[in-house]
Amino acid sequence: METSPKGNCSVSDKTRQRILGAAGKVFAQGGYRAMTLRQVTHEAKVNLAAVNYHFGSKMNLMRALLRDRFEPINQQRRQLLDQQVEAHAPDPVPLSIIYDTLFRPLFTGIGSASDNDTNLIQIIGRALTEPAEFMRGLHKEFFADLSKRFMSEIQRSCPELSPEQIQYRFFLSVSTMIGTVIEQVHLETISDGKLDGKNLDIILNELNTFVVAGFQQ
Repeated sequence: METSPKGNCSVSDKTRQRILGAAGKVFAQGGYRAMTLRQVTHEAKVNLAAVNYHFGSKMNLMRALLRDRFEPINQQRRQLLDQQVEAHAPDPVPLSIIYDTLFRPLFTGIGSASDNDTNLIQIIGRALTEPAEFMRGLHKEFFADLSKRFMSEIQRSCPELSPEQIQYRFFLSVSTMIGTVIEQVHLETISDGKLDGKNLDIILNELNTFVVAGFQQ
């Protein structure tokens, strides 16, 4: 388990965030297997003792990095879905709104990333495609319960579909979302520069329309 910082909270927190930022940069460049604590300490300009003090191990550092990047997004997803369930009760939430609550926080997070966090998309891509065995455990830790929550609401909205169909189509929907985020730069290429890969609002709306239409067929 990640150790808690002690002493001067301000200095300690800044050191911790510097280590997380360095880990994010190194991870985005080469993935978990290629990432070493030596690289992280060099990038963060701290010694190995500082990394061990704040995180204890490379695995705990990776867990903290993903929590730092994904938990705010997932928390917003839960809050938005809860709000929509309450607003539409006792009726089910329309499928397009369910997917908007799933997609929008991710796109908002990307759009609001600071200049010092320009590797957020790379981190997301690496984290969601990393083949390392323990990464599958982290995927389960951060996304399993969230996925069940969304699929439960989708089942209410689409009672004609079997649980297996819901699971398959949710998997394909999430895969489409991930691919859209990671490969959005190619939108400009295939459109000969006519479409802007950074126009996240339009991409989000088109993604939602595409996924919902495919899901309901």
